[in-house]
Amino acid sequence: MQTIATEGRFIQSSKEVEEDEHSLEMHLPYIVKALKGVTFKLIPIMVGQLEPSQHQHYGKVLAKYFDQDDTLFVVSSDFCHWGSRFNFMYHKQEDGEIWQSITNLDKRAMDIIESQQPTEFVKYLAETKNT
Repeated sequence: MQTIATEGRFIQSSKEVEEDEHSLEMHLPYIVKALKGVTFKLIPIMVGQLEPSQHQHYGKVLAKYFDQDDTLFVVSSDFCHWGSRFNFMYHKQEDGEIWQSITNLDKRAMDIIESQQPTEFVKYLAETKNT
């Protein structure tokens, strides 16, 4: 896994960033339960917002691991970070209440991701400014 670190231009997070991040703590109990009895090595990779020019680079770094039978990727997103804290207050009135607008925003993102068309996802982010 040292290869990932050197090839990928990854950086080590600061203690403050790691303390604010909650995704690993939320998923680790489920991963441990699902892999009960299996010895495994966990390599957490946290991704924030990437520039479109970085997508292909990181895809190439990780691609070879997708084909390995002994590798499991757990990909997670809490999608929209809505509110003044995140400087994101998207609300499409025709969708209804704010929660309905956010639900539709996230559903659209999931549909695009499932279609496996990265350029469409980049367009979606540019259009919505979703965080």
